[in-house]
Amino acid sequence: MEKSGTPSITICTDIFEITSRSMAEMWGAKEYPVIYTEHPISELTREQLRQRAEEFMPQLEAILLG
Repeated sequence: MEKSGTPSITICTDIFEITSRSMAEMWGAKEYPVIYTEHPISELTREQLRQRAEEFMPQLEAILLG
């Protein structure tokens, strides 16, 4: 998406920080934006996930709207 001019971002849990940075670098996008959230998320309720997403919404908006 980024290469076609559409701003994008990855959201993943903090346990995958090294992997996500390595993948971005491998694809030639070393500075690709990633937002990390605490791992794990699989046992969170929908409401807990919503609350977590709301916490990083300002950061997400800043990146996407630049």
